Amino acid sequence: MNKITKASLALVVISIVILLSIFVQSLADEKEEYVTDQVISHIPIRADLGFPDEPILNRTVDITYTLNPLVDVKVNVSEGLILPEGIVFVENNLPIGQITLKKGKKYRYGAKIKTVDIGNWMVYASPGVYANVNVAFGGEVSTVWIQKVWKAKEPITRSRLKENITQEHHDIFMDITKNWLNEHDIQRSEKEEFNCTIISWPASRIHNVNIKCYGCEMLGYSNSKLYDKYYFAIEEDQHTNKTKIRNVYRWAYQTPSRYHQKPVCEEITVKGGENYE
Repeated sequence: MNKITKASLALVVISIVILLSIFVQSLADEKEEYVTDQVISHIPIRADLGFPDEPILNRTVDITYTLNPLVDVKVNVSEGLILPEGIVFVENNLPIGQITLKKGKKYRYGAKIKTVDIGNWMVYASPGVYANVNVAFGGEVSTVWIQKVWKAKEPITRSRLKENITQEHHDIFMDITKNWLNEHDIQRSEKEEFNCTIISWPASRIHNVNIKCYGCEMLGYSNSKLYDKYYFAIEEDQHTNKTKIRNVYRWAYQTPSRYHQKPVCEEITVKGGENYE
C-alpha cells in the first residue's frame, strides 16, 4: 500500500470520527430538552403499596409496602405507613426505629390489616402514596385505588409537568415550611431557594380521592456554599381545605464536625402531618 493510499484512508477515518462526534453531540443537545424535573428527581425515596386481596369488612388481608431509595436514607419504616381509623393492624412486622436504606436496593415489607368499619378510608405511605379503600354494601364489596408519585424520568416538555404552582400556593407552602423550621428551632440560612411542584393528584373523582400532593425543596446557602437541603412532601385536601406536611427529609451539608459534599439523607418523620388552615 503506497503512501497516497494510506493518507487517503487516514483522512477517511478522521472524517468518520468527526462526523460521529458531531452526531453524538447533537444527541446530547437533544437530551437537554428532556431534563428530569428537578424537584421530582430530588424525592429521596420511592414508595408503593400493594393489596393482594380485597379488604372487605372484618377480613384480615396482607398489605405490601415497598421502598426504593434513590440515595442512602435514614428512615423509620414503621412510621411511614399510616392507617385511618377504619383500618387496623392485625400483624405489623415493620422495622421500628430509624434504619439506613441503601441506594439502589428495593425493600419490600409486609403487614396484615383488617377493615373494621364500612366507609371510604385513606391509607398513606411515605412519601406521597395514597390508597383509597372503599368498603360498601354491608361490607361485602371493597375497591382499592392507589395514587402515587409520577415517574421522575418523564421529559420536562410533557404538558402535565408544565403546570405552574400559583404564587398564592407558593406563598402558602413557604409559610408552612417556615413555621415548621421555626417550631423545630432550625437556624435559617443567609440565602434560600424555594421551589414546589405537584408530584401526585387525583386522576378520577369516581374514587373520591381529593388530595393533591406537592413536593417542595428548600436549599439553604451560607457564604455562597450549600449549607443544607430540605424536602417537604405536603398534602392538600381539597375536600376539607386543609394543608399538612406529611414528610420532611434533610441533607446536612454542614455539621459541627465538617463540611460534607455528599451527606446522607435523613427523614424527619411527621406522623399524621401538621394541619394549617
